[in-house]
Amino acid sequence: MAKGRSYEIVADFERPSADLIEKAKDLYVCLVGGEVGPRYTMDPGIKPLEREWRVCGPAVTVRPEHTDDVLMSMFAGKYIKPGDVLVVDAGGDTRAAAFGASMANGIREVGGVGIIVDGYVLTSEIIRKRENIPVFCRGTIARSNKAERPGWINVPAICGGVIVNPGDLILGDEDGVVVVPKDWIADIVKETAGDRKDGAKRPEGGKYPAREEEDEPYYARRKIEDKLKNMDRIIWR
Repeated sequence: MAKGRSYEIVADFERPSADLIEKAKDLYVCLVGGEVGPRYTMDPGIKPLEREWRVCGPAVTVRPEHTDDVLMSMFAGKYIKPGDVLVVDAGGDTRAAAFGASMANGIREVGGVGIIVDGYVLTSEIIRKRENIPVFCRGTIARSNKAERPGWINVPAICGGVIVNPGDLILGDEDGVVVVPKDWIADIVKETAGDRKDGAKRPEGGKYPAREEEDEPYYARRKIEDKLKNMDRIIWR
């Protein structure tokens, strides 16, 4: 270790209220992503191992000094509270797995509701069929990592190209993962869950009623023609 360098493990931090988490959990992730913008939308290579998995909760961050080491991720469960989402800054490392089934089980045991890994996992079949906790990652690999080197817990980390701070809201579904900075959560939830005709929240039980017949075609309802007519250099024939 370079002289003067130190590692930090932060035991606790302020989390968003349970009421805000409850209001956010059924929002469409893509709509939230549109509100927070591209800097807070993770790289689309990070997807759930099971397509139907969803995740919503405050971030607990892990930042290993060496992305090919899992020691800090193995220890992170000590700082997980019920409802938290573990976010692992593995730097997209393709050399070996940054997480596995026994580690996922350890996070679930202490109340974690999801795991986001900027890297690859192993024992994915066991994660999917037995561990009962959503895991989002870049893919799977048949090689394990060492667990020997230190790092940081609950400090700013980077996952999927997004800076994640402890307590930021993590939302994920099959479209990908979005990070809502903790100071924005109340406003983003209010804006995204507002009175929208097409609905910002999933229906209870995931049952979608048939669409009602509309009086106008889609492009007319969205006023696309008016927008185009206000643009220069379009030739209408």
